[in-house]
Amino acid sequence: MLSTWFAHPVLLLTLLAVPAALAFLLFAHVRRRQMTTRLGAGLLLRKSIVVRPGVRRWKSVCVLAGLALAALACAGPQWGVDRDAQQRKGRDVILVLDLSRSMSAEQPSRRELSVRALRHLADAFQQHGGNRVALVAFAAKADLLFPLTHDCDHLRHVVTQIEADDVVNLSNSNAVSGTRIGAALKLAVESIDPTRTNRPIIVLLSDGDDPARDGEWQLGITAAVAKKIRVHTVGIGDPNKDETIPAADGDVLQYDGKRVLTRLHENPLQVIAQGTGGIYLPAHAKDFPLGTFVLHLLDADELRDEGLVDSAVPVYQLRYGWFLFPAALLFMLAMFLSEGPAPVKETKMPTATVRRVRPALALVAVLALLCISAADPPSADTLLRQANDAFARQDYEAALKLYDQAEGLTLDPGLVAFNKAAAHYRLGQHKKAIECYRRCLEDDQAPPERRARAHFDLGNSLLHYADGNAAALADAVKQYRACLHQPDLPPKLKADARHNLEIAQLLWLEAWEKLPPELKQEDKKIYPDPDDKPKDGKYVEVEPVKNVKPEERPDLPQGSKDKPLRSQSLLVLPDDDKVLPASPDAVQATIEREARRIAAARRQQRYPPGPAELATKDW
Repeated sequence: MLSTWFAHPVLLLTLLAVPAALAFLLFAHVRRRQMTTRLGAGLLLRKSIVVRPGVRRWKSVCVLAGLALAALACAGPQWGVDRDAQQRKGRDVILVLDLSRSMSAEQPSRRELSVRALRHLADAFQQHGGNRVALVAFAAKADLLFPLTHDCDHLRHVVTQIEADDVVNLSNSNAVSGTRIGAALKLAVESIDPTRTNRPIIVLLSDGDDPARDGEWQLGITAAVAKKIRVHTVGIGDPNKDETIPAADGDVLQYDGKRVLTRLHENPLQVIAQGTGGIYLPAHAKDFPLGTFVLHLLDADELRDEGLVDSAVPVYQLRYGWFLFPAALLFMLAMFLSEGPAPVKETKMPTATVRRVRPALALVAVLALLCISAADPPSADTLLRQANDAFARQDYEAALKLYDQAEGLTLDPGLVAFNKAAAHYRLGQHKKAIECYRRCLEDDQAPPERRARAHFDLGNSLLHYADGNAAALADAVKQYRACLHQPDLPPKLKADARHNLEIAQLLWLEAWEKLPPELKQEDKKIYPDPDDKPKDGKYVEVEPVKNVKPEERPDLPQGSKDKPLRSQSLLVLPDDDKVLPASPDAVQATIEREARRIAAARRQQRYPPGPAELATKDW
């Protein structure tokens, strides 16, 4: 019962401070009377001349009442259900994601649509709380990427790895098919926590295209029915149009001398859902709110299995402000009350108007105290609106503080990062602006107009921060080109980007001419070629590696065919005791180059590059 009325009922033990304070005040009162009697016995002084006993008693009452109210506030008094902050009952959801080759067909690809859906589910689960989620990925074989967890951030991290193909290899050279739905459903059933009382559900995201056509997916139905688990299926893809499957080197996948065609096969997914008591969602080739869909399914299961019960855990509103503020007023009143003798002054009878107003003022004061409660923290939209107002007033410091507060609450961190970057740019903090613009560009869901503007503003920040640095100027050139490649670019922004691109190219050419010879040789691999001649006084947009011809280095050892040997990433150091320190720019360029190489190797891990002609039905 106490847990219903108090968020921290154990802190009610702090009420013991009230009797302890009362005992201390009584002891002080007795000692004070003894000392006063000794002091005034010979002088026959009246006690009222030294102190006013009534005021002292009221001060004691204020202190004791304040302590009691403060103790109750510490226990977190609560009543009244907060409908906006209710948490759902804990349920387990096992996600089964198809990562076969056929999921890379169409544009946007079926895999990309699945990734967006999983991100939406992570946001929905984090907002409502209480549910656990696990993820099983499958192709020719199935693998449990992570077990049941409440950590939605871990789900987002794994989804990012899936997007970059940085997951385990799910192909199998001995498999008869590259899509084994039955094995994935069996693994999902086995990963269910048997100690949970609430029945879990399985959500399958697939195109249903099993090239073996052997009905292997029926094994998943058998495993789910044996454990009484509902399997809800989501069909992704176009069911009315055949699509080719992209392969390495821009080719399309082929089998037995013919192009492999794929489409959404809804029949297996519908049978799986019907056979297990689930629901089939035809998402087709568009974005769909998977989080909302799954939450509705959980609510439907609650009503179907347990009758008309509330599917949410009530969250009560904290009312500690109703106790804490009066306690502070009582403590302040105890400080202002004077125990000394009252000053002698001429008594004056209050007028009739004052006598009428005093009860009204007292009533207003009591109502004001009763209406005080703890205010809810500001929402992300409110903080963003306040920050934007401060930005419009050119109070950029205040805007940054508000953006920092909104960053932990918003569901659109890319927008907050973009606004923070603009504030840093106005304050001349170009390095911080560069970091915020890069975080904004990491948002895959950012609208095209924001992405184009972020590339343009990032190029401007790099130009200001470069100060003659060739690497930063080359990065600015890259950002302006990325801005120009964005679709539906406004004419003014396009003209500004072309103008700044020309300036950045000229500045980079000047900085490149000042580089040492060894850095020039290395920078040619990643930066624009300075030998490209301007046309009509303007530099054309060339790729960073176009027309690059490595210089001969006669000082390096020669191979068997008299070709110079060069390091792919580091400079060749002379064989002596002299240490040649590397510049920060060279170290940063090396790290970025190695990071790109590692990412490319991980992307090729799933399906190693090879001929587009397959010997098995691995799609």
